[in-house]
Amino acid sequence: MLYLNEKRRSCRATTLLELVVALAVITISFAALVPMLVAIRNSWGSQEANAELLQNGRVLVDHVHRNLSKATRITDVSDSSETNGYVEFQDADGVDLRYDVNSISAYVEFGPVGDLADLAGPVNQLRFTCYDGNDFANLTTDVNSIRLVQVQTTLVNSSALGRDKTFTTCAYIRANYQDDDSGWLLSEVSGSLTEFDTSTGKSPALCKIDEIHYLCAWDGPGSHGWAAVLSVNEGSWVLSIETPFEYDTSKAVEPALAQIDPTHYLCAYRGEGDDGWAAVLTVNPGTWTVSREQSFEFDERKCQYPALSRIDGEHYLCAYQGEGDDGFAAILTVDPGGGWAIDKGALVEFDTDKGLEPALCQIDSAHYLCAYGGKDDDGFATVLTVDTGSLTISAETPFEYDSSKGRQPALAKIEDTRYLCSYAGPGDHGFAVVLTVNVNTWTISRAAPLEYDTSKGEEAALAKINVTDYICGYRGDSDDGWAAVLRVSAADWSVTKESEFEFDTRKGLRPALSMLDHRHCLCAYQGDGDDGSALVLDAAPPILP
Repeated sequence: MLYLNEKRRSCRATTLLELVVALAVITISFAALVPMLVAIRNSWGSQEANAELLQNGRVLVDHVHRNLSKATRITDVSDSSETNGYVEFQDADGVDLRYDVNSISAYVEFGPVGDLADLAGPVNQLRFTCYDGNDFANLTTDVNSIRLVQVQTTLVNSSALGRDKTFTTCAYIRANYQDDDSGWLLSEVSGSLTEFDTSTGKSPALCKIDEIHYLCAWDGPGSHGWAAVLSVNEGSWVLSIETPFEYDTSKAVEPALAQIDPTHYLCAYRGEGDDGWAAVLTVNPGTWTVSREQSFEFDERKCQYPALSRIDGEHYLCAYQGEGDDGFAAILTVDPGGGWAIDKGALVEFDTDKGLEPALCQIDSAHYLCAYGGKDDDGFATVLTVDTGSLTISAETPFEYDSSKGRQPALAKIEDTRYLCSYAGPGDHGFAVVLTVNVNTWTISRAAPLEYDTSKGEEAALAKINVTDYICGYRGDSDDGWAAVLRVSAADWSVTKESEFEFDTRKGLRPALSMLDHRHCLCAYQGDGDDGSALVLDAAPPILP
């Protein structure tokens, strides 16, 4: 018994201290291990969610690109500012399809209109940004001209620690493609025609105020000077005229306009005694009424068909048909801080033989291209160099761009050294030519001219659609109003006519043009009964393959 008792006493039990220490070690181990296990689990979940998100995004953008690329017609699209946008289009079988975001599941859904099914998601944005085939700078929602569709969508990451991811794609589509479409299609926007003066509205001039307001000056009843703001409804393109203002009660014909600032405009015109006059017109943007500041007689001998070009906020180049029908030019100075007083610098006679109905186009801040009808009514052009410090002008050697005839020219800038010139050429037919200015010698050369109207093409006006395409409005056959789209080739600077349109079958004299956007053009002209008329021309771009 003694032996057994001795043996039992040799086996020690676990003490409470040892148990506490053991539990502490285990707790510390688990405290270090559990976050690692949680991190591993979260990392796995995040990677799994990212993989699923990437797969969904790839499927979605591939699906959108594949279907939009095969679309034959865009029928509706949301504005690019809409977060949950949509697009509707027709496929080759004529089925109307749609992409949008399900308002409940937040999934992108797709299918025939009225029978959509979830495709991928959830997403927190789906945006469609559209451009036409001739302008990748300005957005459009015009379903007839959309060519490039950019799609941006952001898929929601299902992992709490994951990040949402944005996917983008684009599709260049053959929407509205027609095999027989040969180019630009000119037409009048239905319902846009309005008469801004039902008595007399001769020789109108236009100047842009903002995107939907344009100042119009014209030779009104009694050959007095009138001006008003034309307003454009961008939804319907319907025109309306604000209250007209008689800015010269003696005489003001053949006006020209140039913007000084958003509310003030310089107007040069042939005034009383056929002298040269200028006045500052003020537009009230609250009421769109017009008033006149000071006027100034800048040539006491003669001034016909003045042309204006802005030099800077205080100086304006004015070229005109002066005494003896010679070509004259002067710098007109406007003093905004002096009650809008007008003054002039020294006159320069840039052509001592003849300078009929000149047109101006700015080359740079000190040089201006001037085209005019010169000796024997031939077409001439020269570069005018201005010095605003001394208020003087010098003329370079004139260039005869048409030795047969070149009256009533209009100019539009193509690029820094090249300019489109439209004019009444031999037989008073419509001609157009590209003039090139050498900026080192200030000499002028020309490319091959185009006879764009073999019947009549007088009193031309030009408006630039883009760097290659231009709307030309003119007095055509039977004195009707005509317009054509002229295209300039950068390969050889030749000109071709893309399309033409008779915008007034009764009368359309001395049109003035101003682009409203990349395809709509405001046209004011002397219409039937010599009334002042205006309408909106729609230059639908060529349908591209």
